[in-house]
Amino acid sequence: MTNEQSVALKLKADHLIDLWHEFCEKHTELYEYTCDEYMHLLASDIDQLNITLSEKKVLLAEINELDKHRKEMTTEVLTLLGVESGPQKLSYLLSCLKDTDEKVAAGHIEKLNLVLLDIIGKIQEQNKKNQIFLNKAILSLKELKESFNGKTQYKTYSATGMARR
Repeated sequence: MTNEQSVALKLKADHLIDLWHEFCEKHTELYEYTCDEYMHLLASDIDQLNITLSEKKVLLAEINELDKHRKEMTTEVLTLLGVESGPQKLSYLLSCLKDTDEKVAAGHIEKLNLVLLDIIGKIQEQNKKNQIFLNKAILSLKELKESFNGKTQYKTYSATGMARR
């Protein structure tokens, strides 16, 4: 690898670290929006919920753009390393970086990715809570509607928030 290629690889690896930082920041924002959704649902504040959902939609578009950029950067780094047809997986990229002088960058990216995975897990848990709340609310509305029509049935909820009969 020439000196120019080494410098280019160092710059690209540093850019990947910055990209993973940004992924962590954006996903933290996404987690906060998901928690806000739950609070707005609990408060029955539909106006604030709509605002939060709109902001969340914009943030998701930004995350998708970051992901496109990640794929491009991964391809560029692999090309610099002389690997033309590698998979777009992080584990493959990290193993290629570890085989060069960019072991430190690979370690940073690996640690940031663990943080990212933790944040994503929290987002998924919160989304489940939101869905359970919505399922219960929809069922309550359905029962209320049925009671107005003279049909009253008593139901209990399962662990997922769905009604048992």
